[in-house]
Amino acid sequence: MLKKMAETFLYHIWDEQHLQENLQTRDEQDLKILFQGKWNNQAGPDFKDAIILLNNKKVQGDVEIHRYEADWYHHEHQENRNFNDVVLHVIFEQNNSNKFTISECGNKIPILIMKNNLDERVEKLWDKYGNAPFDKTQDKTILCKLAQSDISPTQLSKILFSEGENRFEKKCKRFSAELYNSDFNQILYKGIMEALGYSKNKSPFLRLASKLTYNKLQKLSHDCDSPHDIFCILSIYSGIDPHKYNFKFIDNSILERYQAHLERYKEQIDDENLQNYQWNFFRLRPTNHPLFRMWQISPFLFASIQNNIINRIMSIFSVSGNEKIKVSKFPNLFYDILNPDNERLPKIGKSRCDDIFFNIILPVAHLYAKTLGYQELAETIIHIYKNSGKLSENHITRFVYTRLKDKIPNKKKLKLIHQQGLIQHYYRFCTHFDCQNCLNNFLP
Repeated sequence: MLKKMAETFLYHIWDEQHLQENLQTRDEQDLKILFQGKWNNQAGPDFKDAIILLNNKKVQGDVEIHRYEADWYHHEHQENRNFNDVVLHVIFEQNNSNKFTISECGNKIPILIMKNNLDERVEKLWDKYGNAPFDKTQDKTILCKLAQSDISPTQLSKILFSEGENRFEKKCKRFSAELYNSDFNQILYKGIMEALGYSKNKSPFLRLASKLTYNKLQKLSHDCDSPHDIFCILSIYSGIDPHKYNFKFIDNSILERYQAHLERYKEQIDDENLQNYQWNFFRLRPTNHPLFRMWQISPFLFASIQNNIINRIMSIFSVSGNEKIKVSKFPNLFYDILNPDNERLPKIGKSRCDDIFFNIILPVAHLYAKTLGYQELAETIIHIYKNSGKLSENHITRFVYTRLKDKIPNKKKLKLIHQQGLIQHYYRFCTHFDCQNCLNNFLP
């Protein structure tokens, strides 16, 4: 049995908390598990946002689970920044004398040995979980007290609607704060670039947009006569050398342009620029590669250089006084602007464009309208937000919906604002496992 033990078996034990009451870590700290964490379906540790007590001190962070402590190093987690928030390394059995596991940033991570702390015999647990698939929704193990309460579906719908309004207002306030050190063009540029990184490369794309600002890109564009030049400039500042990749769109003419721009700007390149190692290429599909995304966005940036991004974006919302507002047309117009004719690559996907439109474009456009006193335009944007259909699901909306589904009898009737309410609810309460405050807020 032990020879064929897979980590999924250990996930079951951890998720169901088949552990004794009085726990101690390898370095003899008293340990209590308040919340086992949520399964992580992205790159990084196995369980996110766990809450534990170490010597009665509350700690929140990630949990990584292995058969042996040495597996941390076999999997090279000590070189991976994604594991720097791990607060507990759970292993099944010890095969060395280490009292801590060391993270990439040098943190000492406490170790818990499962085998010594099980609440049942391991053979009995194996009979129960040994061949059972792990339920990544954690539907049974993370119960929602709000869903178990007497709240009605109608009440819940109103709560989600209100939470969705709050989320939009918070975004507007955040972008408003950014205006103190920025402008509308840079805010939109940063938001679009960050979104292009998807989950794995959001941070590097954001750093790229912060280093190669929109204003700087405009100045450099005086030497550009096509979107290909914009692509080369982006790749130079990203630290990713296109010579090392065999994408079809990177031909000799692109490499010659890249080399020419590299020579032209080499004095401006410094140690603060991004480096290749700062990007995440692990299990990355070719279409999600950063160079692929830079190539896709370059025509939009090139077309926006002269007219400014904010002017191009705000043109989407031009509505005549007698025109009936059809909310579905606005994200479609944004899709067309973000995807100028580009025969050499597939366009940026509709679902990604919709995510950018509703999460970045709408709140920035609303802030722009309010700043310039365009009240009718501001009301149009709020109308679009409140009446648009929901976006594609992500791991957050699936997590919250799975727990509240008995109170949401018709999922198809959920609108964007309800879906945004699910996300707002997650960040307010679920991510902190703060059930009591959730109940206090929403129950009489």
